[in-house]
Amino acid sequence: MRPAVLLAALLLPAAAAAAPPDPMDDPAAIEAVRLQATGRYDLSVPLLESVLARLPGDPDVLTYLALALRSDGRFAEAAARYDQALARDPAHLPALAYQGVMFLETGQRERAAANLRRLEALCPAACPPRDDLAREIAARR
Repeated sequence: MRPAVLLAALLLPAAAAAAPPDPMDDPAAIEAVRLQATGRYDLSVPLLESVLARLPGDPDVLTYLALALRSDGRFAEAAARYDQALARDPAHLPALAYQGVMFLETGQRERAAANLRRLEALCPAACPPRDDLAREIAARR
C-alpha cells in the first residue's frame, strides 16, 4: 500500500453536521504530511504530537501519527495510536486500513483480514481504504 494513496484518503472531507476543526488546516500537520510524503516519518512524529496536544483524541491526527510511527519501525507505539483513533471513531476507515497493513507487516494476517471485513461492512461499495487493504492482503499471499 502506498502511503500517499491513503494519505490522500485521509484528506477527503468527512460528511458531518457540526464537524470539528480540520486538523489538516494546522501548519504543523501540513508540514508533517509533507515530511511523510518524502519518507521523513521520524521528523513528522514530533510535529504530529504537537498537533495532538492541541487537538487531543483527533482520530485523523492519531492515524497520521500511527502511520509515522509504524513507518519508523515503532510498531508498539503505532498500535497504541491506531487503537486510540479507533476508540475515538470505530468507523475511521483510514485507521482501519493502516492498522490492517501494520497487522500484515507484523505477521498478524488474521487480524488484517478482520479489519478488511470491518471495512467491507462499513463501506460496501468501493472505497479507497477498503480497496487498498484488500490489495495489500492479496499481494502478501
